[in-house]
Amino acid sequence: MTETFLVLLATGVMLAAVISDPKEVTVNWLRLAGIIALALAALSVYFFSRRPEAARGQWALYGILFVSILGQIGGIHLPIAAIGRPFALAAAVCGVVLGARLAVADARGVALVSAAGIAAMSGIALMDMLLGHAYLTASRMTMRPFIRLHLALAAATLLRAVCAIAIAMLMLRLRPIELFWDRFGLFVITRWLVGLAIPAIFIYMAYDCIRRRATQSATGILYVTGILIFIGEIISLYLLRETRLPF
Repeated sequence: MTETFLVLLATGVMLAAVISDPKEVTVNWLRLAGIIALALAALSVYFFSRRPEAARGQWALYGILFVSILGQIGGIHLPIAAIGRPFALAAAVCGVVLGARLAVADARGVALVSAAGIAAMSGIALMDMLLGHAYLTASRMTMRPFIRLHLALAAATLLRAVCAIAIAMLMLRLRPIELFWDRFGLFVITRWLVGLAIPAIFIYMAYDCIRRRATQSATGILYVTGILIFIGEIISLYLLRETRLPF
């Protein structure tokens, strides 16, 4: 499961680079996104290589992911920085497919939706916090990219809540799992509270700070929010593998 979460985190970092307009954020932040994604993907490869059943198709997806991330890093240094954006999008799409296949052997709709949600929540939360740090040295940067990325995190949280509560419970009702609450009840409640409810409150608090241009306060709140989201998404990944439900 380690390699799966790492590759989905790298995917989410690239998704944050897609959402952010290269004209509005610093090149240093975009380069940091690429370096983080590259490092996470490399760590994922290390753990994946220790799998006894590593498949050729998954290795091919890893190759596409690395090429796309390198394309993003190279593209942002060209005269037209937006060239790196399509590469980041390609990395995000490839990472979702790869993450779904790593999580569930017969990856289908539920796995793909869950993988996209895990990537979006984790990666955007991380880069949202790091964008707040960027304002310490990038005084000319407007608040618009921070607000845009933060609203993307809020939207991802809302969609994840719909999937993890409404859709997952509906699917469980239609396809009951024996002793579900006895086996997974603690994980589910922790996922809902720690991974969704509390972060939602902190996301609102951070948004209020951003509107007041209190970027340091927002960054501190987002640091705690990111840790809680990581815990929730790791539990979500475990529940996906065990129950095939989009938690």
